[in-house]
Amino acid sequence: MGYFHKYLNRLREYAMLKLQSKSEDYQHRIHNNLNNLFRHIRKGDVVLVEGGAQVSRIIKLLSISRWSHVALYVGDELIKPRSKDREKYLQQFGDDAHHLVIEAFSGTGVTAAPLRQYQNVNIRVCRPFGISPDDIQRVIDEVMSNLGKKYDQQNIIDLAFFLLPDWLNFSKKRGINACLGDCTEFKVICSGMIARAFQNVGYPISPRLNSDAAANGSMVKSPYGAKLIMRHFSQIIPSDFDLSPNFDVIKFNIIEEGDFDYKHLPWEKSVETGTPPDDAV
Repeated sequence: MGYFHKYLNRLREYAMLKLQSKSEDYQHRIHNNLNNLFRHIRKGDVVLVEGGAQVSRIIKLLSISRWSHVALYVGDELIKPRSKDREKYLQQFGDDAHHLVIEAFSGTGVTAAPLRQYQNVNIRVCRPFGISPDDIQRVIDEVMSNLGKKYDQQNIIDLAFFLLPDWLNFSKKRGINACLGDCTEFKVICSGMIARAFQNVGYPISPRLNSDAAANGSMVKSPYGAKLIMRHFSQIIPSDFDLSPNFDVIKFNIIEEGDFDYKHLPWEKSVETGTPPDDAV
């Protein structure tokens, strides 16, 4: 039995390694302006990523979403004077240590990485609306406390079954309180790690509504229109942050700059799509 489990673990690790290979048909929609990004992003913002690996395609397909990965922006938190690893990150990242994210990947686990690495991929910055400064700091501190933990590959497998229709789901983990994955303190995935930190300060991401309370009209004063039921953090996927009604989307490339001259965009003439209007040059 022990040999069988070892074989399954090795097979799972091999499969995850193969799924990390890059897809050749990745479509980049806009070149991210790093100066704008650094200017507008804030600590505690959630960075959604449309990954280009094969596993990213599977996650996007199952979740019916563009987003396959999520990281938390912590800025210069890891190089502050109080940080015990200040010199380590300064030496590792140089000036980029002022703009770090915390994320979790299969193979590397939970690590800090420069935000700059996402310059040439599609990203979305989501900001928790109305959260207090004390609570956002608690979220940041909790996520940073996960540094060094391993990646919960079983969580990804369970999530895949969880997102399937009931008749295709052979897993018994279906309830809103069901913990997906190995369910230990030593392994996490990117979305669950960040979701848990927000939920621990009472900040909702994608809760389920108590339909009975809504039908009875007993929660008119609630912005959700009903009492909320907290989903287990291991069930949260990247797109939940995008779809959440209380996370604001920060359009740092254009809208946040307040200047968009669409009449003078550099259009390229194309046989398939025709030419732009005469007043668009």
